[in-house]
Amino acid sequence: MTSIIILDRRAVRRRQRIDATSEWERYAKHPGARGRALMSLVFLQVVPLWVLSRLFRAEKIEAKAGRVFTQGLLQIGPLYCKLGQIISCQEKYVPKSWIKELERLQDEIPAQTGEKALALAHAAWAERQVDDNTGASFNETFREFDTKPLAAASLGQVHKAVLRSTNETVAVKIQRPFLQQIYDQDFTFLTKIAVAIDRFGGKAAKVGGVEQSWETIITDAESILYREIDYLDEAENGIRFCRDFGLEKGGKPAAVLTTKSRDGENLPSAASWLRAPHVYGNLSSRKILVMEFVPSIKITNAAKLAEANVTAAEREYLADCLGRAYLRQFCCHKFFSTDPHPGNLGCEVLTPRSGHDSSSRPRVRLVFYDFGQAATLTQNQADGILDIIEAIVDLDVEKSMDAFATMGVLKPNANLPKVRAKIADNFKTGKVKANRKRLSDRGYQFAKEKKSNRTTATNTENATDDEKQKKVRDAEVMQYFTLPAEYAFVGRALTQMSGVGKTLDDQFDFISAAAPWIYEIKGATQYLKDEVSKRLDRWGLTHFFPSYVVNGKHASSSSTSSEKRKSKHKMEMSKQG
Repeated sequence: MTSIIILDRRAVRRRQRIDATSEWERYAKHPGARGRALMSLVFLQVVPLWVLSRLFRAEKIEAKAGRVFTQGLLQIGPLYCKLGQIISCQEKYVPKSWIKELERLQDEIPAQTGEKALALAHAAWAERQVDDNTGASFNETFREFDTKPLAAASLGQVHKAVLRSTNETVAVKIQRPFLQQIYDQDFTFLTKIAVAIDRFGGKAAKVGGVEQSWETIITDAESILYREIDYLDEAENGIRFCRDFGLEKGGKPAAVLTTKSRDGENLPSAASWLRAPHVYGNLSSRKILVMEFVPSIKITNAAKLAEANVTAAEREYLADCLGRAYLRQFCCHKFFSTDPHPGNLGCEVLTPRSGHDSSSRPRVRLVFYDFGQAATLTQNQADGILDIIEAIVDLDVEKSMDAFATMGVLKPNANLPKVRAKIADNFKTGKVKANRKRLSDRGYQFAKEKKSNRTTATNTENATDDEKQKKVRDAEVMQYFTLPAEYAFVGRALTQMSGVGKTLDDQFDFISAAAPWIYEIKGATQYLKDEVSKRLDRWGLTHFFPSYVVNGKHASSSSTSSEKRKSKHKMEMSKQG
């Protein structure tokens, strides 16, 4: 068996000298070869190099292990390139030498060029003509087509072109061949592994310590990733993203705004700080996507940013824009891009020619690309995320408990005193926190830290026996949580966003970047009511005012449900106590 694998590796290397992605087609036709490649990568290449690098503390060997791992993921196929993209954002857990190599999988995957690229484009366009019964040929639609790709990712490559009808410069994304067959095989394999893990149970069936079905996660990932290889779905996602943020072609604000804040007012257009390419839906199909050409600097390319004179303050601003964008996606749009790795984000340096008014507007703008992977949230999930952000900023244990109930992440049999004690301990020790100094500098008003008979971040004198334990272990508490599938994609987006944010601003965290923009999500009316409530609470005057003033909500359903949740927590705590 070992000799077969070694011979196979040599043959692969010969083919990859000609075409680095040659094995994708072969694996689509011969799935057994993928299994051998995976075994070879893990057991014959990466593990031995990793062990040697640890034994001899050799950085060069460690770096070589990273190169081998990256090349191996590239060899095996598109899903494994996706895995590499996610790993490349994990600076805390992966050596820097590996990060540098894995970043190549974000937008530097080898692509077809010249006549092969042109043939790929013509084939995709011909399929579009058949599917849509459209008469216009490729050459009738495009006056120019650059056969050298602008960028190449795991699923497709992007070319610059010019429309014959309008003379507009566009970006044309063409799908790689055999993706459907590769996905069919990979997900069959991954589902079998997930079912086996779930069957064994115990720690193996937990995701981040939270009990969850791996089969459910793979099934949900399968649904999202299959949609990613249908460019019509990506076109719809891109159109919705622009509509939600009030963006039009050319980076201009939309004339008609459709997204509402919590008090029912229109959210402002994000055009001054964010941009995304306009999608030509009428020219797109399952395997070809035509978009507005929006050049930018890769968000993590420090050298190019410096060359464009992007300052440290402007990089910090871009990081804040990223947090602001995801707060709005999570809590208002209830629709978000799940894949904000550096290859999908850019910095546009604005000039007077692009409509920039240097006296009143920032000089840089965050650019989002690639909406192949997107997910939706329910209203309760969106409400819970907003509540938990405020709870973390204000160190409010009870609001955290209410937020978890709204989000639907607590099991019915959860030991609430233990959960509450763990939250309080996390706040007290700073394990979970926002950058309060930065928020204070930006004018954020914190709620008063409350004293109550239940554990808070600053008062444990009346805690129950469970709450008085010196330390409630994470594993003890995580068993009381369940993870709805949508939060797996929220977690992925947050993880990748954090990695990008920290390259721009080493003090970046999502909570601190998002919190100053809560007023935008709530709207002026609701935000002012909530701020009045905070001040009344801080001054100890809440008992002098009606409940709708104190709660910041006037007989709303969410207020009522919040009170019901709090009542339920009290009843359950009394039973458990």
